[in-house]
Parts: sequence; structure tokens; C-alpha cells
Amino acid sequence: MSIHQNIFLIGMMGSWKSTVGKKLARALNLKFVDTDDEIEEATEQKVAEIFEERGETQFREMETAYFVEKSLQPGYVISTGGGIVVSEANRNALKKNGHTIFLKASPETLSHRIKNTDKRPLLHGNDPLMKLSKIWKDRKEFYETSAHLTIETDRLNPGQVLEIIIKKLEANNAIH
Repeated sequence: MSIHQNIFLIGMMGSWKSTVGKKLARALNLKFVDTDDEIEEATEQKVAEIFEERGETQFREMETAYFVEKSLQPGYVISTGGGIVVSEANRNALKKNGHTIFLKASPETLSHRIKNTDKRPLLHGNDPLMKLSKIWKDRKEFYETSAHLTIETDRLNPGQVLEIIIKKLEANNAIH
């Protein structure tokens, strides 16, 4: 199979962007990138440490600088951080520089999938479900308007999500 542009996976934390992204990259013979992993490698700090030491604003600036540049390079499946859609520059890149797939899951499903909140600075403290619900409310419109394709993942496993993505991309003539 071949593809003419990048594929961007967007969605909330725990929506399986990285899990599905790695499988999708292998299936399409593309390179895989996780934006959070790349930022951690470049800064030699975990995302949670960046949030704690530099704040969310500086993290989002670093995320945007990395993502906008990477989105212009062909041949990638890019798993984005959950907050990528907060930035208008990122939303523009998602719309213009590839095929954006929103892996949609309810806050309830996400709270069951997320086991380690230490890696997720926006979930620190009590009641992750309440925090996920608030984040969802704040970002819902950005996810929906940035995506070319939305896949509801609540009742699916990663393999099923992968199959649906490939079928949809084939139906849209995005891959051959």
C-alpha cells in the first residue's frame, strides 16, 4: 500500500493514538512518530517534568514548533499529544498537511484505559474522570473540526480500529 500524505492521529489521552499509530505505520510502510516521545527525547525530560518545571504554556509552544515542522515532512504516521488541537497553528497543519483521524472515546472509557496518571500531568490529583470530562468539553470542537475522519473507539480494540482506518483510507482513495 502507498499513501500520498502524512496521517495524523488526534484524540484524548488514552484514545490509543500511539498503539494504533505504530500498527498503522507498519501496515502502510511509513515512519512512526509520537510527538510527546520526541519532545521528551529532545529535552531529556518527561512531559510531566516539563509541565512542572516550565508550565503548560511553554510545553505547548515546544509541541507546536515540533509538530508544524514535522507535519511538512512526508512519509509519517504521527501520534499527537492530546492537547495538539489547542493551538490554531497545529489545527491548520492538521487540516492542510495530511489526513487527520480523530480516535474518539468517551471520558468514561478513557478513565478505564489510563492506568498511570503520573505520566499525564493534566490528570494529577483526585478524580481523573472529572478532569477528563472537563478536558473533553474544552477540546471537543477542536477535535471534531480538525479531523477528516472520526472513529469511535469505545467498543473496539486497537486491531479493530486499525482495520477500520485502513478500510476508510482505501475507500477515500488515500491509499492504494
